[in-house]
Amino acid sequence: KARIVMEIPPSAFTPPPKVTSAVVHIVKRDQMLFPANEATLTRLVATAFGQRRKMLRASLKSISPDIEAHLTGVGIAPTDRAETIPIEGFCALARSLDGSK
Repeated sequence: KARIVMEIPPSAFTPPPKVTSAVVHIVKRDQMLFPANEATLTRLVATAFGQRRKMLRASLKSISPDIEAHLTGVGIAPTDRAETIPIEGFCALARSLDGSK
């Protein structure tokens, strides 16, 4: 859960940016909205975004030799790119990868 505590005007910075900044208060949830093993999810997201303009089948091939089967199994096209996948998709993929171990 997140909420904006206060906005900070550009004049508070040197040089002043062309945007207004904000202080955000974040409260961690007791349970994840989309459960997944945190270590697997972290590695998966880091690997996927490490080569952002590549298709997922290419950027994630180091994670599993069967990555295309895992991707299609959770409804993600192997030709998709990391920036097009919602959080739920990455969590589902992490669960799929953990289930195959």
